[in-house]
Amino acid sequence: MMSCKADNYSFALEDLAWVEHLRDEGYAVVEGVAALSEVAEAKRLLWRSIEEITAAKEKDIKTWDDDDWRLPASGLMPELAQSAGAWFLRGLPRVRSAFSMIWGAEDLISSMDAVICWKPWWISERWTPRTEGLHLDQNPFQKPGLDCVQGMIPLRPVTPDIGGLEVVPRSHVEKDEWMARYAWMDGAGDWCPLDRNDSTAGLLLEARPGDLVLWDSRTIHGGIAGNGKGEGTELARMSCTVAMVPRAKASADVLRLRVEGFREGRAFNHAPHEAGSSTGTVAARFPRGYVYVPVDLSPEQRALL
Repeated sequence: MMSCKADNYSFALEDLAWVEHLRDEGYAVVEGVAALSEVAEAKRLLWRSIEEITAAKEKDIKTWDDDDWRLPASGLMPELAQSAGAWFLRGLPRVRSAFSMIWGAEDLISSMDAVICWKPWWISERWTPRTEGLHLDQNPFQKPGLDCVQGMIPLRPVTPDIGGLEVVPRSHVEKDEWMARYAWMDGAGDWCPLDRNDSTAGLLLEARPGDLVLWDSRTIHGGIAGNGKGEGTELARMSCTVAMVPRAKASADVLRLRVEGFREGRAFNHAPHEAGSSTGTVAARFPRGYVYVPVDLSPEQRALL
C-alpha cells in the first residue's frame, strides 16, 4: 500500500482535542493510558498465558519456532482474548476514561478480542508477518452511522521499522467516494477487505508502549508490517485490542452470551455489543489437553464484562 503524510495525531488524555480529531479524522492516539510499570505487568501476564498455551518460553527464543509456537503469520492470538493480561489492560482506569470521554457515558462494556503478537522476523524470515491489509470492520451500507470506536494498546514501540496499524484519514466521513468505489460491499457483512492492488494510501499510526490507538470502525484501516530492521530478541509486536461501548447498546441476550463466552474462553469481535456475531471474528482454538480456567476478575473488570 502507498503511505500518506503523517499529521499531529497524538494527544494527552486530558487534552480534549483528541476527541475532536477522532471525530473529524477518524483516528487518534491517546498517550500513556498505561504507565510503563503497567506495560511491564501486562507483558508478564500475557507471556504467562502464552507459556501455558504453547511450548514457547519467553526467555528462550529457540522455543519460538513453529514446533513449539505455531503463531499464524497475522499474529492474531484469539486464545489470549480472556487472558489475565488482556483483562489487566481493559481494567486500567485511564483506558476506561478514554472511552467514557468518547461516549459521554460511564457504564461501559469491553470488547474481548484477540491479542496481536509478531515474532522478530529479522532473526528468522519464517516469522515474517503477513497482514490482512486495508479493510473495514463495519459495513458502510448496512451500518452507516457511528457504531463502535476500536482501539489497541501496543506494548512494544510502533515504528516504521516494525509496523502496526495504518488508517485512511477521513474515510469514515468521505462517504460518496468510498460507496461508489466499493459498491460490492453492500450486503457483504462487516468484514470488507480492499483489493490487494488497491492504491489507497494508508497512514501508519506510530505509538509508544502504553498508548491507546483509536479509530472509528467506519475508518478504512489494517495492519502493515514494517521493513523488519529491528533489534533484540523480544517480540517485535505485542498489542492488545480493546473497544468499549455503553452497556445500553447491548441486549440482554448479548450480555448473557458475553458471560458464557468469558467462562468458556471464547474470543469475540471488536464490537462489545454484538457478542462476536459479525463476519471476520476469529475463534480461539486451544491445544488438545489444555484445560481453560477463567481468570478471577476484579470488580472493575467484572463491570466491563
